[in-house]
Amino acid sequence: MNYLLRTIVLGALAVLGYLGYEKAVGVIEGHEAEVLEAERRVGELQTALDASGRRIDTLKDQVADRDRQIVSLEEDVAEAVALAEELEAALALLKVDRRLARLTVLGQERRPDGTYETTVRFEDVGPDGEPLSEGEEFTLEGKVAYIDSLVVKFGDDYVEQGDAFRGASLCLFRRMFSENQRPEDGFPLDRVGERPEPYTDDRSPDVVTKLWMRFWDYANDPAAAAAAGVRAIHGEAPYMELREGATYTVELRSSGGLSLRRD
Repeated sequence: MNYLLRTIVLGALAVLGYLGYEKAVGVIEGHEAEVLEAERRVGELQTALDASGRRIDTLKDQVADRDRQIVSLEEDVAEAVALAEELEAALALLKVDRRLARLTVLGQERRPDGTYETTVRFEDVGPDGEPLSEGEEFTLEGKVAYIDSLVVKFGDDYVEQGDAFRGASLCLFRRMFSENQRPEDGFPLDRVGERPEPYTDDRSPDVVTKLWMRFWDYANDPAAAAAAGVRAIHGEAPYMELREGATYTVELRSSGGLSLRRD
């Protein structure tokens, strides 16, 4: 009887052990499948991640290329703006009236013999139209005024570049006389051999003074004039028939010569 019971117990244990083993095997096999599935998903995710990395690198390269293009375009725009400003400045310089003077007729009288006597005031004025000095008054024997001047014109390149010294023509108002006066009997304006007042602040004293002191030497020595950047150097004497009460402007453009016009 005992033997039988032991046999039954051992058999039951064997059955239970087998069932436990099968269950354990099933669990293990289930975990292995899950691990394989997880590994497969990890592989897919890694592949997707690698693809995303390559895409990001491509996008970075594209962004870098566009950044370089933008920088290049900005440089081109800056260069174009600078060039436009230079051209605008050069064109403006060609039109700038660098020296101005005002001639005002204070009175005019016709004499019994038919001749005229005209009293005028001559004064330098600044770009704002304000006088630079008190001016001087003269009485001319006649009604036509000549303004005898010495003019220095520099090369166009200097004018276009706005050179500090050679960026504009220079003018010395030598004297004023009428149709009934000899030039040598005219009224002196600027002092020959000295720098005119408007050029005392923004011109090189040595070079300007040298030009005025040796004006006719430079005028007769083309090589020396060219070495100094001078395009033309000569005298000019614009003239105008004056009318009582009128005001006239004498002006020198940066690249040209003198003009005399009624305001």
